[in-house]
Amino acid sequence: MVSTQSTGDDSESSDKEEEEEEEEEEEDSGIDEEDDEEDGEEEGVVVGAARWKTDIAKKAKSNFIQRQLNAANLHSIIYGGEVDSSGQFTGLLAQTRTTVDTSRHIWARGDWSQEAVRESIRDCFVTGKWDNEEGDDGGDVFGDFEDLEAGEDGDDTSEKEEEEEKGGESPPTTGDGTEEEEKSKYEKKKERMKELFNSAYDENGDESKFLNELKEEADTQTRMNKEFFAEDAHRERYEGFRPGQYVRVTIDNLPCEFVDHLDPTVPLVVGGIAGTEHQMGLLQTRFKRHRWYPKVLKNQDPVIVSLGWRRFQTRPVYSIQDHNMRQRMLKYTPEHMHCHSTFYGPLAPPNTAFIATQGSTDKKTSTFRIVATGVVLSLDKTIDVVKKLKLTGTPYKIFKNTAFLKGMFSSVLEVSKFEGAMIKTVSGIRGQVKRALSAPPGSFRASFEDKIKLSDVVFLRCWVSVDIPKFYAPVINLLTADKTWSGMRTVAELRRANGETIPVNKDSLYKDIERKPQEFRPLKVPKNLQKSLPFKTKPKMEKKRTKELYTTKRAVVLEPGEKRLTTLMQQLLTAQKESDKKKLEKKKREREKHQKELDKIEEKRSTHAKQERKKFYQKNSKKDKMEMD
Repeated sequence: MVSTQSTGDDSESSDKEEEEEEEEEEEDSGIDEEDDEEDGEEEGVVVGAARWKTDIAKKAKSNFIQRQLNAANLHSIIYGGEVDSSGQFTGLLAQTRTTVDTSRHIWARGDWSQEAVRESIRDCFVTGKWDNEEGDDGGDVFGDFEDLEAGEDGDDTSEKEEEEEKGGESPPTTGDGTEEEEKSKYEKKKERMKELFNSAYDENGDESKFLNELKEEADTQTRMNKEFFAEDAHRERYEGFRPGQYVRVTIDNLPCEFVDHLDPTVPLVVGGIAGTEHQMGLLQTRFKRHRWYPKVLKNQDPVIVSLGWRRFQTRPVYSIQDHNMRQRMLKYTPEHMHCHSTFYGPLAPPNTAFIATQGSTDKKTSTFRIVATGVVLSLDKTIDVVKKLKLTGTPYKIFKNTAFLKGMFSSVLEVSKFEGAMIKTVSGIRGQVKRALSAPPGSFRASFEDKIKLSDVVFLRCWVSVDIPKFYAPVINLLTADKTWSGMRTVAELRRANGETIPVNKDSLYKDIERKPQEFRPLKVPKNLQKSLPFKTKPKMEKKRTKELYTTKRAVVLEPGEKRLTTLMQQLLTAQKESDKKKLEKKKREREKHQKELDKIEEKRSTHAKQERKKFYQKNSKKDKMEMD
């Protein structure tokens, strides 16, 4: 029977012997079982109770051998190999430099300071090769790599997969052959892979065929175009004139001054306009004075507008749109905001931008040339710009709730235009225009909600349409010899040229209001009425005395005792006044001191409250951030 224990020195040899004995025992046990079966068949009777006792020694032996085989071997776990017939260990961490079994060899003690003695045990601690010349890839230890899955016919496929995984990097090196052979082998493999790629994507790919067909069609079309457009007539017919070619343009109805004063050094821009732009009409635009222009623009002052291909002078009417869509006229352009302008000129499509200048086309200007910019909004012929009008009149005949008024209108026609309009007196009595009267001219009959007086002034607030001047003057500076053009001048320019001043209307000047105090007549109560009134309500108006009293005429002489009393009373009163004055000053100082203390306390309280609020808000903001995160 094999021993159940083995030491570290003979563990390898004992394992091998146990395996051989196990094989022999299995063969013997197989033979014995066959013999037992034959004997059982011959005898035909087997006692079931004593069957477990049969061959008990053999079973114990086989179980022991099985346990030994299944037991973990620390040596095999660490080195992962087996012991060959020669007694050497083969595995992942096999020793490659020495053939001496260091586990069994008994080392003699020597001088460890010598290099030879240290080299003798050097391989006992590290596996692998020491020299760089021999390589670190472990080719001698593990042998060449062999792809077992590829088989005998899978050499090309494995090489292809290795090449794809490496992604076209440097050629692999092996231990066999020289570097030139490896390089040539790698180049052959690379050419083979390129051929496979070209055959897959260039020659047989549907996409490449489609691209090639498109290229061929484009080349064919280009060749046909070159052949067809070889003649200039065909090219000019379909493509037009090329840049740099000389063309001849015929212009009808050209003024002779243009040819007479033509300057070849000035380039001319030739362009065309649409058929709708030949028509003239009213244009409503969004208008804004340029921020660099120092002056405001006055209503109906002429400006030069550069709109599209045209430059012309016109007189715009400025307005602003109210909340009820009413276009209210403005006398001047507003500051730093847009307004609407309506002028007469050639029609242009909406959203067409333009700029406006003022004065002549002379290059010498003392201020910024561009006065305004804008954009076309609409081309509406029914544009209605209105202005506020306030008319005043006075009544000359009054009935109960009806009155005849004059001075508000000048003719019957004007009255008929304002029939039904609302009027109002200065005192607030409302009325309405009814009908015109024959005489005097411009008088009319009006009804009021209450009786008015002859001293009342009646006024009418209304909106009247403003006529937009149809003025259009194109700029013709190219028809003059000096290339300058002066159009309509503004009123300010005319006054400046003639040396005139602005006329002053006295009614428009501000005057100091002088109101005379009104003197009321004295109240006179009849005597009969005074008798029936109680005493407290009766007038108690005494007549002024015409004669002086005797007390004012006669001098009062005090006696010595009365004089002393009077002097004493005056002194006491003076002392009392001085004491009261000091008390008031003291109270004032104390009040100021107390107020300063209250201010300090209030300041401290407010500072503390601010700090508390700051802490509260910081704490809540952090809490909100944490909740959001």
